[in-house]
Amino acid sequence: MNQLREVGLDFLEAAPHKFVYEAEVDAPRKDVWAAISADPSTWTQWFPGLDEGGYEGEGAPGVGTLRQIRMGDSRYRETMLAWDEPSRWAYRVDESTDPVAKALVEDWVMEEHGDHTIVRWTFAVDPGPQLADAIGAAEEVIGDVFRQAMGNLSEHLSR
Repeated sequence: MNQLREVGLDFLEAAPHKFVYEAEVDAPRKDVWAAISADPSTWTQWFPGLDEGGYEGEGAPGVGTLRQIRMGDSRYRETMLAWDEPSRWAYRVDESTDPVAKALVEDWVMEEHGDHTIVRWTFAVDPGPQLADAIGAAEEVIGDVFRQAMGNLSEHLSR
């Protein structure tokens, strides 16, 4: 596993690269919050490429909780940095099998919009050499994945 630099929420402003995406999910915020934060194993049903996910430890998750996910051959271990139910969920990546980043924080903000939810996802990264050379293309690919995920989440929550 590759160790990433330990950063906090301030990295969202200090990161060399920050991508912000926004999408509407056709579900109430409490349902969107639950789908995004409560059980990462359900992400396999709506987040493209995610094969496995879960929190470590016992009890209710929150700030400081560790999460592990697997996307294909790639594995990530993360630490929750914000847990502000039902509006904000953020984490940093601590370890990864892929050396694509030196530091990475993802911030998910959910805002009510009538009976729908606006989800704003901030992806803040200090890229490793592999990603640095393709950062422009990465921004577009990451945005496409996010938009697909939010469309899938809308469908998932409507069932």
